[in-house]
Amino acid sequence: MESTQIEKWWPRVDIDAKQWLRENQGSTKIPDHVRASIVDAGGSAEGRPLTDDDWQFIRTQSEPVD
Repeated sequence: MESTQIEKWWPRVDIDAKQWLRENQGSTKIPDHVRASIVDAGGSAEGRPLTDDDWQFIRTQSEPVD
């Protein structure tokens, strides 16, 4: 099963899960509640849910806009 691109599901991830992901960049152990939020939003349910590109997207989304 191919995962949906993060650009499509990120806006639907709940705020608590987004905060955890921002504070734990690159983590390989994602708590069940965060993984569930990703799946509910349309992200991958199989294996490691986040790729290096996904983490880069999260970093970019977390940076303040000038």
